[in-house]
Amino acid sequence: MSGIKSCPKCQSSDIDTDGARGEAVCTNCGHVLEECVIVSEVQFSESAGGQSSVVGQFVPESGLSSFRSGPGYSGFSKDSREVTLSNGRRVIQHMAGLLRLVAHHVDVAQRFFQQAVQRNFIQGRKTHTVVAVCLYIVCRKQKTSHMLIDFAEVLQMDVYELGSVFLKFTKLLHIKLDPIDPSLYIHRFASMLEFGDKAQQVALTALRIVARMNRDWMITGRRPAGICGAGLLISSKMHNFKRTEAQIAQVVRICDGTLRKRLTEFDETQVSDMTVEEFHEAFKGGSSSDAAAGFRAANDQWGWDSSCAPPALKNNIQAEKDKEARL
Repeated sequence: MSGIKSCPKCQSSDIDTDGARGEAVCTNCGHVLEECVIVSEVQFSESAGGQSSVVGQFVPESGLSSFRSGPGYSGFSKDSREVTLSNGRRVIQHMAGLLRLVAHHVDVAQRFFQQAVQRNFIQGRKTHTVVAVCLYIVCRKQKTSHMLIDFAEVLQMDVYELGSVFLKFTKLLHIKLDPIDPSLYIHRFASMLEFGDKAQQVALTALRIVARMNRDWMITGRRPAGICGAGLLISSKMHNFKRTEAQIAQVVRICDGTLRKRLTEFDETQVSDMTVEEFHEAFKGGSSSDAAAGFRAANDQWGWDSSCAPPALKNNIQAEKDKEARL
């Protein structure tokens, strides 16, 4: 309390102060001089049974937590929300360390987790699951090379179950995320396939293939792992590396059937008819960043005529032709 001696309205010195509630009221005119004052000192009161209890409330950085005192309590104790936030911070730091995320990612994830607690999204769900969702949202926004399956492996849970929680949380907070860019994962997967000194060259060629896949409508509506797998398999063969479909599928974490389907779709594009020399000549002078930019570009930077229709459209057209042929 600030120790006010007189009322500024009526100049009366009859001031009633309540330290527990942090209020000061003029008893003459009823004017409230101070309200909800935060004090640093700790006061104690004695009950009728002779038990001592703490007066006031403790205000931490993240919210409001009450004092508790008496039999069975040795001092301050946090409410359930403060305990949840504290546990969440600890889990975020631990999981971020496992996935090699930096301090900035941890800070942003903690703010997302605090919103989850405030909106009661944590109720009925494990803290680790919500923490993984918060960190994955940060990774998507910061465009890191982390995938949802990485978090699922850390938690040892089904990736589709984790994805369901992720979709519900983004819908709750109205978070809009850009489509995943497959080029973010090319260098990560290339380093895992042990290409040695040619890893950078293989990754660059794979980036160029992915850029062309985008112009041929192969990216839209498909998960990035399959696109990366097909690009890396083709690139490895172009650089005379013997990598099997099973090896690629194991690294990018997809099944062999998905990889073969992406390869079949690529085989139907115009670029598949090019020789290795023609392909490199078309991309002559392009850098890794140029190839990644080619994925995002709306126009064809490499001078090709993009006449390939989306695979889904071609499948529907073929289905209609087959139906007409049967009639």
